[in-house]
Amino acid sequence: MELTTRTRSRVVAKLVTTVFLCSAFACSAQATFSPKELTFHDGFGSRKGDHRIYVLTGCCWVRGIRFGDPDQFVTTWLVQHPLATIIPVSTMLLEADEWVYVWIEDDASGLNADLVRVGIYPAASMADMVDDDKGLTELLKNPKLADARAIIEQERAEKPQSRPKRLEPEDEYNRHMDEIKTAETEARKQKMGIWSDSMTEERESLGLP
Repeated sequence: MELTTRTRSRVVAKLVTTVFLCSAFACSAQATFSPKELTFHDGFGSRKGDHRIYVLTGCCWVRGIRFGDPDQFVTTWLVQHPLATIIPVSTMLLEADEWVYVWIEDDASGLNADLVRVGIYPAASMADMVDDDKGLTELLKNPKLADARAIIEQERAEKPQSRPKRLEPEDEYNRHMDEIKTAETEARKQKMGIWSDSMTEERESLGLP
């Protein structure tokens, strides 16, 4: 059967993505494992014998707004979804550590979207490291930040390997982000978690409507 130009392009793109993923994760048995092997503490996942740090929020949302106990929610979710799998989305070197932003999903639902749907995190927390890096680049175009821009550009030139890399295809990433934004809309309507009246003051302090 002869492939159309569009089909060939999609096949090539898929192969390129696969090769890139293999390079990033060494295409070993270490790269494929159950999310139940991860132990989460304050949103950061670790695994015995694995030097990587796995995060469920794309820009590592360390100081961002949150509600309740994310770790408990994650633990319960994983028990309820025993067939869930890990999808590496983007990766970044931070000092000596490799950080990997992951989606955890089964056929019916996704952990990341559910964290937003119940109001634990806002949708913005799920924008990945690449989007965060692009946002910083746009911010630094402000002439008032010329000195900061010079410093950051120098650091980027000296350590190009530290720039974040996206492992998922762009269209797949955008599709997931659309689902996550829909989850936030649901949470807002129902005043779940961070969208409850009790969190109004904290939201306003961070510029969240």
